[in-house]
Amino acid sequence: MTLTDKKIQNLQGVIKKYASYEEGETFKVPKTNEYYQVVNSVDETTQTLAVVPVDNIKGDNPDYSQTAIVVAGTQPGFNESTKNAVEASGGFGLTDGKLTAQTADIDQFYQETVEKLEVHKGTVSNMSGFSQSGPGVAKVGAKYQVPKITNFTDWAAAQAVKSGAFSKSELAYLKDHATVYSDSGKDLTYFDGGKGEIPYGKVVVVEGTQGINDPIGDHDPKFFHIKGDKLDIDYYVKKGQFVSGMTREQVIKVAKMKAKNAKGWDLKDPSTWTDSTDYRDYVKEYKEKYGSFALADPKALDFTAAQDRLTSLRSQLQTASGSQKILLRQELVTAAAQAAQAKAESFNFRVKSRINQSKETIDSQLKTFERDIHSLSQHLSEGEVAELLSELSMDKVWDEGSEAAALAEGDRTQEELTDFTQKLMAGAEDLNAADQAGAELFQ
Repeated sequence: MTLTDKKIQNLQGVIKKYASYEEGETFKVPKTNEYYQVVNSVDETTQTLAVVPVDNIKGDNPDYSQTAIVVAGTQPGFNESTKNAVEASGGFGLTDGKLTAQTADIDQFYQETVEKLEVHKGTVSNMSGFSQSGPGVAKVGAKYQVPKITNFTDWAAAQAVKSGAFSKSELAYLKDHATVYSDSGKDLTYFDGGKGEIPYGKVVVVEGTQGINDPIGDHDPKFFHIKGDKLDIDYYVKKGQFVSGMTREQVIKVAKMKAKNAKGWDLKDPSTWTDSTDYRDYVKEYKEKYGSFALADPKALDFTAAQDRLTSLRSQLQTASGSQKILLRQELVTAAAQAAQAKAESFNFRVKSRINQSKETIDSQLKTFERDIHSLSQHLSEGEVAELLSELSMDKVWDEGSEAAALAEGDRTQEELTDFTQKLMAGAEDLNAADQAGAELFQ
């Protein structure tokens, strides 16, 4: 059973409950059909579980190739755990921070777990941290090149990187192997000495909802609505909530919902001070906080229909008059802009898909090679294994610089066209308003 981000999230939700379980004990994650057997556990200042998926509560068919190490966040109250969190943040940013002291515990736990797995010929496939344990898990996961790292709202991540705790190769590894879920408001991590910045891995951002009403509310693994290995974006679109990875169409839909629900500015009502009734303001906000628009699936883009639509509008415009002509002019400009945007997105999508497919193929081949070498470890010394593995790595066979340049150029071109089409569509709306005003003068 592959351990998805959703399953790791579920484990984060029960780690404090089962951290006291001994090796060999099993448990079921509530409200799921997910069963796990404990391989290793620690319930001290650092609370950690190493588990493998099993078929049932009896522990049948443990899959040691899918071993997950899950580390809990800071313990509540005033204790050694909270002391470590404050020190990691540099006293909430008053001085330079550092990598959490929990890291040594996490590293030791990883090594102990690997020893326990040797008899089963198992491997650690996943690691996960939350809050204070996030940077520690990222460090240990990168150090031992754990294939998949899934973290939630990492605390003092920027301070850890600034301190020099991560090497360049470790940060490069995290870029491809770590996903960190973060809330946009940084309601709690804003005070971690780095304003909640997470300078490693792929950071996935969800619009915060609690704010000053409940600063802890968004700082929780349960806050994120995950499906498989990704956010359930359709869920957030329906809620009118921004998240990373939305297409342009999804962003506009949410932006219009926000604009519709916004109240007019009222000095007596602070909740209205940052609201806007113009959806375009929210689109701009999205790009600043959540990054570029995701590319729509090109299979969903019917270019033939778009061209037919443009041809039909041109034909209708030739014989139209009055108010009908006004509406058709706006539709024609909007349809042309949307068709151009769709083509640009499709092209950029294909370029990125080709790059990602090539990269995934090479990465898969390297992982197969690594597993094959580890299977021979009983016949080779540690030095011989390390030497063989050092010969082939993504750093040596994949040009990150060329990849970044190609992706950046594609994004830049698409962003320019996106800005142009938005101005074009806004112009179409203004044109329609002007035409309507002109028509009213002659009534």
